[in-house]
Amino acid sequence: MKIEDKKVENQLVIIGNGMAANRILEGLADDHPYDRILVLGDEKIPHYNRIMLSPLLAKETTLANITPHDDAWYSNYRISIQLGDSATLVDTEQKIVTTQSGRSYPYEKLVFATGSRSFIPPVKGADHPDVIGFRTMSDVDAMEEKLNGLKHATVIGAGLLGVEAAVGLKLRGIDVTLIHRNPVLMNRQLDAKASDLLKGALEERGIEVITGVNPEEVLTDDSGVREVSFATADTLEKRDTQLVIFATGILPNKELADSSGLSVNRGICVDERMQTSADDIFALGECCEFSGTTYGLVAPIWDQADVIVRQLTSKDNASGYIERSHLTKLKVSGLDIHSIGEYETPEGADALVLEDREYGVYKKVILKANRIIGALCIGDVTDSHWYYQMMEEKTDVSDYRDMLIFGQAYCSDAA
Repeated sequence: MKIEDKKVENQLVIIGNGMAANRILEGLADDHPYDRILVLGDEKIPHYNRIMLSPLLAKETTLANITPHDDAWYSNYRISIQLGDSATLVDTEQKIVTTQSGRSYPYEKLVFATGSRSFIPPVKGADHPDVIGFRTMSDVDAMEEKLNGLKHATVIGAGLLGVEAAVGLKLRGIDVTLIHRNPVLMNRQLDAKASDLLKGALEERGIEVITGVNPEEVLTDDSGVREVSFATADTLEKRDTQLVIFATGILPNKELADSSGLSVNRGICVDERMQTSADDIFALGECCEFSGTTYGLVAPIWDQADVIVRQLTSKDNASGYIERSHLTKLKVSGLDIHSIGEYETPEGADALVLEDREYGVYKKVILKANRIIGALCIGDVTDSHWYYQMMEEKTDVSDYRDMLIFGQAYCSDAA
């Protein structure tokens, strides 16, 4: 076996070139202790901001605008990027990574940042080329290839990513049907009333929204996708369509870790220091699993990256990763949506609610023992960060509880 760059004695290798990897690079950039950082990416293009894929699809931005670093930046911080050459094996005893091209690289420390892929459920016809996920630049490219002459697209799954995909396609002039099996849109962040407001905003854009149904079959012929069928409580309905996008969840990319002997479950198992079952190997982001939890949102991944940066710079006395609530944001057709912590009222808690349907405003603050444990702000998000700060700090709001739903301005004197 030929080992590349034997002269690099102190090398950090990061497998993956997505947002988690980039966050680590930015955290290490100013003063990292390695002779070189080697990043192995399976995509053939430089790192880009995946959060901006929907605006990219909608032609509201460009790939250049969502590519944060140029070659000079990497070179300045002793970072080498190997594009289009994915890792195929990690020898944890010899501390060597082998890639698809046959190259092998030694490492002092190793990070798995392999991300995830779209989960495509076992629906008949879902293996057709005109049925795709929505996770990467290649997915956007696949959509772009099919947009010329496309009349209708069906997005299955109305979580955050599915809603963004539907809006992005509609902005390109495509008729869109958005299908969700749960009666509540974005049901991991919203309650029924907030979902109704979101549904109204999507329908104002001209997007057909159908909830409480499951896809049954994607019907195809020699020319491509023809229609999609879905089951309601009473009947089987169909929609003529030429493109189907599944946004029904993700699968952690854990296979390389598994074949290399690391402990895996749904994802690559890590402890509070983001350490895997092998010495000097860490994992973070959508590929990892911590205390039974896997990840699909960016905010917790930033916390994980901060922990790994501290480990890689030998700050071992630093605190480890701790699960916490994060602020989820979405903007649809001028409607701002912020979700924090609990969005349904659990036992032993109560909720303060302000609702004005005419102006598209819905605010809900959930309290337990006079402390905020969750909030929804729809239409008016002025105070969402204030609510979030108080939730993080476990602030006792007894003195201004009755005014809390009206926001910080009304509570400032009491506070």
